[in-house]
Amino acid sequence: MEELIKEILNKENIEFNKLRKATSGFTNFVYFIDDKFVIKMSNNDKLKEKIEKEISIYNNIKLHFIPKMIGYGNWKDFKYLIITEVKGESLYSIWHTLKREERKNCVNQIAQILKSFNNQDYSFLNDKYKIFDWCDFMKKEIDEKLNLLDDMGYDIQSIKTFVTNNFDKLFANNNFKLVYNDAHFDNFIYDNGKLSLIDFDRVIVSPIEYEMLIFKTMCDNPAKFASEQDEVNVKDCDYDEVFEQFKNAYPEMFDVCEFDKRIKFYQFNYLIEHAITSKNNTWTKNLIEDLKRFLGI
Repeated sequence: MEELIKEILNKENIEFNKLRKATSGFTNFVYFIDDKFVIKMSNNDKLKEKIEKEISIYNNIKLHFIPKMIGYGNWKDFKYLIITEVKGESLYSIWHTLKREERKNCVNQIAQILKSFNNQDYSFLNDKYKIFDWCDFMKKEIDEKLNLLDDMGYDIQSIKTFVTNNFDKLFANNNFKLVYNDAHFDNFIYDNGKLSLIDFDRVIVSPIEYEMLIFKTMCDNPAKFASEQDEVNVKDCDYDEVFEQFKNAYPEMFDVCEFDKRIKFYQFNYLIEHAITSKNNTWTKNLIEDLKRFLGI
């Protein structure tokens, strides 16, 4: 792989001394180049699509808190992307060391970063990442999970009835924005009090509040998105104020009719898939009963 990277760097006229392979957190082949650049590459069709999406984002969005693109292209069936390396550490890795005011400052920065990103023009994005038929999309997503749970013998009829009677109204009005769609602390890089944002392969166009699916899920279960190395330092109490602070910093995000119900269904749809896949019957049952209690059904 290193020989292939050397060929690409030569093609891009990038001089270098050292290559270092990333050890975690990436689904592509990722190498650091002299602690100055990062190269992402893949010959897997699905991952190549994700790299292509990131390339389109770097080509069209110029924000000070994201890496800069140095080069991109195809080489021997590999698609590659070269960006500047963001200096610092993941916010997960240092959160437990920060004082309360420092944490509040980070949350305020996250709010401003996401607000800036959400308000970018999204016309450049491939149409398959623009989900304008949101009600139909969410109903299909939930129905697939509920039908599977029904086949597995879980009592979900009351949830099915709620979806049939309420989804058209619940998801009728939408404020479509460019949504980062992966806003957990492992994707925010902290350096001397300043935050940067990395990794854009999950970006979509959707209702703005969908941005809170990952962020709120992280706040509810802080260790969920942490690396194995960082997980040992994650304490729930360190995240108690994060969501409310974010809400105060970015009130426009929450100016959505039935915000709480929408987020609850987003989280249910996301988490129940993981519970089913892991064959964790207790987790599955708890998610179902929790949704029923929330909806009062």
